[in-house]
Amino acid sequence: MSAEDTCAVCGRTILAGERVQGYFTADGRRGVCELCVGRAERLGWRREGDVEEPAAAAGKRRRTGIAALWRRRARRVQPEDPTPSPRPSPDPAAPGMRAERPQPGPSPLSPFERAASRFNASEAGRTVAGLVRTLGAPWVSVGASAGAANEVRITVAWELSWYQWGVDLGDELRPVFQIDKGNEIDQLDSAARQWNASAVAGGRVVLVAPSKDAAGAPAHR
Repeated sequence: MSAEDTCAVCGRTILAGERVQGYFTADGRRGVCELCVGRAERLGWRREGDVEEPAAAAGKRRRTGIAALWRRRARRVQPEDPTPSPRPSPDPAAPGMRAERPQPGPSPLSPFERAASRFNASEAGRTVAGLVRTLGAPWVSVGASAGAANEVRITVAWELSWYQWGVDLGDELRPVFQIDKGNEIDQLDSAARQWNASAVAGGRVVLVAPSKDAAGAPAHR
């Protein structure tokens, strides 16, 4: 298996027909799956096709850093502003001060609804949207992930393929992650085949059970 067959961020195998985005790092070119594009950007990897090559970009950062250093030195030698500074507002964290902090109210959404919302806004959600345009409406299941109290498992399946992702509700900063994939719906456990959700126009996952005529779900329960 070559480096082009796996994602340089999450290490998973690239799916057949899945788009791969090229990035440049200090070690050279790397292929990144669509689910990990955001993570590659946060790591500071340079997207393939940008005007500047990595070496040129590094030189620009060095020049920018030197210019910023000269600007900071110039500010330090500027004469003091004779205008008196306004008096600071009282610090609510100072001794004797009571901090007024609004208490957050309970979320109006259920855990499954919160998981679906995060999934739709993620790279995984955009991948499903693209697959829906190609393969049509899928069967969708949203349920608890076994062995992890704060994780929700989202299963999206077609006749000849299925995918599963996890959403960690205990860590809002953790990206939506892929759990598994396969080719036969019978490979899924019975809980994952409880088709309690749908993918509406645009590929968004919603917690609305599909009609029997639209999804044919009874054939796979």
